[in-house]
Formats: sequence, structure tokens, C-alpha cells
Amino acid sequence: MNNHVHDASLKHSDVEVTRLLREAGQRVTRLRVAVYKTLLDAEQPLSHPEVQQRLESSRESSVDRVSLYRNLEWLVDIGLAYRITADDRVWRFGARRREQPEKHPHFHCVSCGQVFCLPDSQLAAPKLPKDYSVIEMELVVNGLCAHCGQKKQAH
Repeated sequence: MNNHVHDASLKHSDVEVTRLLREAGQRVTRLRVAVYKTLLDAEQPLSHPEVQQRLESSRESSVDRVSLYRNLEWLVDIGLAYRITADDRVWRFGARRREQPEKHPHFHCVSCGQVFCLPDSQLAAPKLPKDYSVIEMELVVNGLCAHCGQKKQAH
């Protein structure tokens, strides 16, 4: 997998994100910078509509849905982002981060729909038959987050 992973700071500048894309040997466009910056600044993986909403709230114009999806897929293809899905079958995208193990599980709250990285829980690669290889491995734990669990207990 690509080793171009980055530290999670709360906010990244356009200059920093441009540098990261160039270091990865990629052509830089305004939309690529904006999409990658949105993923880097997010504290958790985001769905396509969530990325679109964040982009449109920070810009004065709308973002083409198809162009956004292509840019999200492009970031996954070059190894700067990952894509996961939970039992709700919604793709969520996150930036690869230096401090997170490459293979880590995620927690999906079945009540509020939020997905959180579980970076302190590492996954071992499964033992595969001879001549088999892992391309991608994903584990999503479904349950109730602390907030939704407290709401459920209060009722």
C-alpha cells in the first residue's frame, strides 16, 4: 500500500495539502485540494454527501456530485484515502493517517450512523491458502456509540 500517509491536525492549509499531493506525484487541481483537505480535517470517515456538504459550506459554489465521487475514488486509488462501508451500505472515505495503523477496524453506530476509527485495535492479516493474497481487509463493528447508548438507557 502507498506510504503517503499524514498526521491528523485539526486544520490543514491549502498550501500544505497541495504539497502533500505533489509529494505523492499527483497533478493538483482546486477540487483535489479541497476534497483531500476535507478528508484530512475530518475526525472520522465521511460519506459522499457529507463531503459534498462540507465542501459547499466552505465554498461559494456547488460541487458536481460526479466530479466529487471521481476525486474521492482517485484518492483511494493512489493510497491517500481509504473507503469503508458499514451495514447501512454507505461508502465512507477517510484520509490515511500516519498515526493510525493501515489495517484498523471501525465502529458504526446503528442509531446515529456515525463511523469512528478504532486505531488502537490492530488487525492481523488472516492466514490464507498458498498463492492467495490480501488486497483489502475491512472490519466494521456495529453497535451503539456512548451518546446513543446513554439516550437508550434514559428511555
